[in-house]
Parts: sequence; structure tokens; C-alpha cells
Amino acid sequence: MRNISIRSKVAGLIMLMVAFSSCDAVLEQDKTEFGKGPILAQFAKASTTAKFLQDGKIQTYNYPLTIIGGNNEPINEPVTITISVDPSSTAVSGKEYTLEKTTYTIPAGEMSVNAEVKVITANLDSFNAKTLVLKVESSSKGVSDRNKAKIVLQAVCPLNLNSFLGNYTSTTGTSSKTSVITLGAQPNTLLITTGAEKILIELNPDPVNGTITFVPKGAVLSMHPSYGPIWATTIEADASNYNSCDMSMDLEFKRCVGIGCFAGTIETSFVKQ
Repeated sequence: MRNISIRSKVAGLIMLMVAFSSCDAVLEQDKTEFGKGPILAQFAKASTTAKFLQDGKIQTYNYPLTIIGGNNEPINEPVTITISVDPSSTAVSGKEYTLEKTTYTIPAGEMSVNAEVKVITANLDSFNAKTLVLKVESSSKGVSDRNKAKIVLQAVCPLNLNSFLGNYTSTTGTSSKTSVITLGAQPNTLLITTGAEKILIELNPDPVNGTITFVPKGAVLSMHPSYGPIWATTIEADASNYNSCDMSMDLEFKRCVGIGCFAGTIETSFVKQ
């Protein structure tokens, strides 16, 4: 019986050693193959909205092509990529844009290169934006499944602060009110009055980057019984925006007092009447 027990222990030990050896082989294989996947070409982003001032100029818009795969690091050889316009595009070549170059090379040691689109701003429609869909047709390596990019060609109008003056329908959640917008005392500012509430905002003078910031302590939303005046405060640079063509605005702000800000934010949209 003792001999049988010893033989069983020896057999078990051999099986355990074989199992560890197999695991080591798998790990060694994974180590060998890690980072050796194919190099694939794709657009850096699948979609974006590109804004252009309607000034009649032809502007160059850069949209990055990149490579992924391998160790996700630059490789020691160039990668040549060919792109085209996908038939699903609503933008028309020669009207809203031209694609003068379709072959690009990512240099050795680099990860990306910019594809160039010439945008004909005079023909863009601010209220009916067209979409350009680019496609990676081929590359000297491989092509990613994410081989298309949708670019909305959005026109914006020159900023005229006086065009924002007047009555608006302001909507917060399911509640709508009438607000009145007048010029503020500071440059590029507007005063929004909704009943007893007042908000002072500053518009970015560049309508392509139509962001809005709130002037700290510029106007009083309301009075808190314990903390005094409450005013609107900017959350982050692009949280609030304006449209210089239809003069609409989307605002998101914090309510603050002298000792700090209340939890949560207020989101209100403004449509000119």
C-alpha cells in the first residue's frame, strides 16, 4: 500500500510539473506575439463639426490620419495612405469643398499626417449644413475597420452684437418664459433679464468659437436670505455657446454666492422671438 501511495505522489508531481511547463509555454508565446499585430490606417476621429466663417474665402481644413496597432508607437518606415470621398457625402465637390490631394505619407517615426480639404465658405449654408464623408481606401500597411470620417461643414455668420437684442423664449427643463436681452456695459457683453433675474454674459468675439462666459458678480439672479446675492458662474470654457446666424444661445451655469457655489447646474436655451 505504501508503494502505491508513493507512486501516486510521484505521478501527481510529474503532472504538476507538466502543467507549469505548459503555462510557461503559453506565457512565452504571449510575450513573443504581444505588440506584433498589424499596423492599420484610420482617421483620428470618426466624426466632427467643422465651423467656418461665411467670408467668401477658401479655407484649408486639416483632418488627421493616423496609424494604430503594433505597439501603438511610431514605426521605422513610412506609411502611404490613399483616401477618397464616400458616396454617402451630402457635400458636393466643387461647391462646398475640393479634395485636391488624395495620397498622404506618414513619415517614419511619426504617427499621423493631416489630410487637407479646401472648403468653399461662400457656398456653405448655415441652416442646412452639408456633410463630407472621407474614406481610407488603402494603405501600404493595413486599413482599420474605422476607415470613414464624417465632417459636418457648418457655416457661421459674422458676429453682430446688436442682432442679439430683443425678446427671447427661454426654456429651462419644461418651463418656458420670456427674456429680454440688452447690451451690457462691458465690451462684447449682453444683459439677460427674465423677470427679476439678471445674468451678464460675455460672447467670444470669434463666432467660429462661439463660446459664452459669465461675468462674475456682473448681475444678480436672486437674493438668498442667508448668503446674499446669487449670480451665474461659468462651469468650463465650452459649456455655453451661441449661434451668430439665428442668435440662439445655450447656457449652462452654476449658481454662486460669496462663500461658494450651490450643487448642480442650470441649463437654459434661448430662441429669439
